[in-house]
Parts: sequence; structure tokens; C-alpha cells
Amino acid sequence: MLTLDDLINADRCPAPYEPGEELWNDPHISKMMLEAHLSTDTDAASYMPEKIQEICEFLARTMVLKSGDSIVDLGCGPGLYCSRLVQKGFYLTGIDRSESSICYARNQNHDKHANYILASYLNPFGSNQFDAALMISQDYGVLSPENRKILLSNIRNALKPNGYFAFDVSSMTAFQNRTNGTASKWYASGAGFWRPHKHFVLEKTIIYPDMPTLCDSVVVCDSGVKAYHIYQSFFSPESIRSELEENGFQVEAVLSNLRGEKFNEASPALGVICKKA
Repeated sequence: MLTLDDLINADRCPAPYEPGEELWNDPHISKMMLEAHLSTDTDAASYMPEKIQEICEFLARTMVLKSGDSIVDLGCGPGLYCSRLVQKGFYLTGIDRSESSICYARNQNHDKHANYILASYLNPFGSNQFDAALMISQDYGVLSPENRKILLSNIRNALKPNGYFAFDVSSMTAFQNRTNGTASKWYASGAGFWRPHKHFVLEKTIIYPDMPTLCDSVVVCDSGVKAYHIYQSFFSPESIRSELEENGFQVEAVLSNLRGEKFNEASPALGVICKKA
């Protein structure tokens, strides 16, 4: 039975990167997340189709990839990038923790040059195997500093000599925008993103200014109480360059996005292209 102590405990501020409840393979939430990835009118989960196409074209050109080269897409979701890059003649490996997304990708793309793996990219996924690695939609920043080190080590091991890694992160401008507009809220809901039935939701944003990182905490109450923690770290060009160099990468470019737009201080994102040093 739901108690006041349950609510008080769920509503406490977590330590930075303290895990919350499982998101990626919750039967209902993973289905709703897949729908969000496939939506064509918002950038909330995946970028809109025209941006995805621009990213694929820019990265293939900038990383000087040629037909037959191998690419790993980390956090590939439903295969939106893999399916386009396969059409350009590349060999794709998509890795994701969401069973719903991987099943969708496999069902939609039967090209023999695309391989979808249900796994965590925090586990090793290759040795001297890929010409390039991608991580798109600012997924890099959801990881703790310790897990980012593990990820970069895995990527570096999986890349061939001089292999590329392209990814995007949230900028310090985005951090300032978020910290200027945080407010807690609570509401009752019918069937929706978090549950297929009536439920109650408490939402708040916790800011860790020294990191700089924030956590969007969502507490869902129905027959019990579950707290979901969605983290995001924010970077300047200098901080992301330093982190990459410390972990064996040479930065080739810091842009406003992965579509090739020149860096602008006002941009909410950074697009980063680096090479295995």
C-alpha cells in the first residue's frame, strides 16, 4: 500500500548520476519511447527526418568515408541513421539497450549490411573493427563521468587506426537556459507516456552546478511509487576537447551541430568530430 514515507523517499534529491528506475525496457515506457523516436514532427527523441538526412550526408563527407567502410551507431534506437547510411554503401552495426527499438530496426531493415545488437555500449563491442563511430541526439551527456571514460575506452578499442568518432552534446548555453526555467509540478494523468492507466506524476529538475549537470526527476505514483532519473551533462568546447584528449582522441572540429553549422556561442548543442589518436 502506498504510504507517505514512499512519497517522501521518492521525492528526495538523488546524488549525481544515482540510478533511478529502468526506462529502456519497461514494457509500456519503451513502447512510448519508440513512438517518440519515430515521430517526424519533433526533435524530442530523434531529430526530424530532414536533419537526420543532413547529418548522414555531412558526416559521411567530413569523415571521408568510402563505400564498404564499417560504422557503429551507439544508441541506434530504431535504426534511423543505420538505414540511411546502409543505402550509401556502408556496413552498419547498431547497438542499443532497448529491445523494442532493436526489434523495430531488425523488422524494418533487412539489408545484410546492417546488424542490430541488443546490448549496452558500456560493454566492449569490438577491437580494431570500425572506421567510424556515431552517437547522436546528445546521448553522450546522459552518462556519468566514470561511464563516459568506459565508453570512450570501448570506442577507442573498437576503432581502426585513425578511426573517427562523431557525437553531439548539450552546450553551456543550454545549461543556462534550463537553469533559468526550472519549476516543480505535479499532476494527475490518464493513460500516457508513463503508464497505460491512471496515475499521478511529480516532476522536478535538480541542478548540480559544479559539474555542470542536471537531473529531470519524474516520480510516478499508481499502485506503488517509482522514481525515474534522466541526467544530462553540459559542455563548453574547451571542456569536451579536454575530456576527449585525456581519453586518447584528437579533436578535428567542434561545431554547432552535426549538420556542419559553424560553432556559435548561442547554440544549444555542440557537434564534435574527433579521431582515435
